[in-house]
Amino acid sequence: MIQIEIILLTNNIVLPFQQLKQDYQLDFIELNKLFATKSLAEHGLGFLINVYEVQDSDNFTNSKLLKKIIFDTGGPNLTFLHNSDLRGYQFYDIDMLILSHWHYDHSGGLLKILERIEKEVPFICHESANFERFFRREKNLKIEDLKGKSREEILPLLSSSKIVNQEPIDLEKIKSLKGKIQFTKDICEILNMDGLKITVSGEIPRNHIEEDFNNFFSLQEGNLKTDKILDDKCLILEFDENIVLINGCCHSGLMNTLDYVKYYSNKPISHIIGGFHMAGASEERIRVTIDYLNKLNMFDDTLYIFPIHCSGEKIIEMVNKNSNSRIKAFNTSVGTTFNF
Repeated sequence: MIQIEIILLTNNIVLPFQQLKQDYQLDFIELNKLFATKSLAEHGLGFLINVYEVQDSDNFTNSKLLKKIIFDTGGPNLTFLHNSDLRGYQFYDIDMLILSHWHYDHSGGLLKILERIEKEVPFICHESANFERFFRREKNLKIEDLKGKSREEILPLLSSSKIVNQEPIDLEKIKSLKGKIQFTKDICEILNMDGLKITVSGEIPRNHIEEDFNNFFSLQEGNLKTDKILDDKCLILEFDENIVLINGCCHSGLMNTLDYVKYYSNKPISHIIGGFHMAGASEERIRVTIDYLNKLNMFDDTLYIFPIHCSGEKIIEMVNKNSNSRIKAFNTSVGTTFNF
């Protein structure tokens, strides 16, 4: 029997008294109150994923670890490492590192984690990580104030913190830490065995106009250009009968992402865990998204969603207002473990 353990090590909230398992009969969730009490939260996301071969379901200690994956590394406050150390998790046996996209709140712990691994390790990323990226921090700053400008022209905005930047990936540093980087735009299968297939998505087409955006920028060929964050990746966990989806920030949009997953496999979706990037979404956009979710092919006619990190509370509230809904939505504390 295959068992997969998904441990949420970085998220925006710590809730030591959260009891989703007991209160909502979510048997696939565990939360250790003591560890959660000592854990730290930050604006970021990071998962440790363990795949086991279980010989005896009543004696998990005899399980064999088949694959150990890090999906996103938390933010620059290094909560991923802090929370890992609390639990005594080791990194020497990490098999693979995957970044959903090159944003500081997902890549902040990368270099320190590579230092801990101390061996050559495959590292999947997208070539967009080579761009310097810029984020608006001043509400009154117009898109026209940035688009097409050179870096020199926006220096006053940087120095006054009206915009902030993220440096491109340091390939030499990654190489020196034995990170074997693989830039890819394409779908990538990283595990295929009886009972479970794990796939990293490629670039996700943007077909739903409600999910389009033009407020991110990156430096390309000397000028600032609209950045569609094409490196946005998700993990598709395909079991015999269902799919569990893990998102980074879902910059592609949840509907676009699910269209992509449905094209990849017609199996019903049972769980979606991760960022939905809807903290600033309008109620209308959330309603459209919920209507879309209600029409999904759901496993056992129920969909469990865990909109965390950049998702906002509004989508959780709107989903759960309808007690008859087939969709169940929950925020989850740092330290939560999902078992499938």
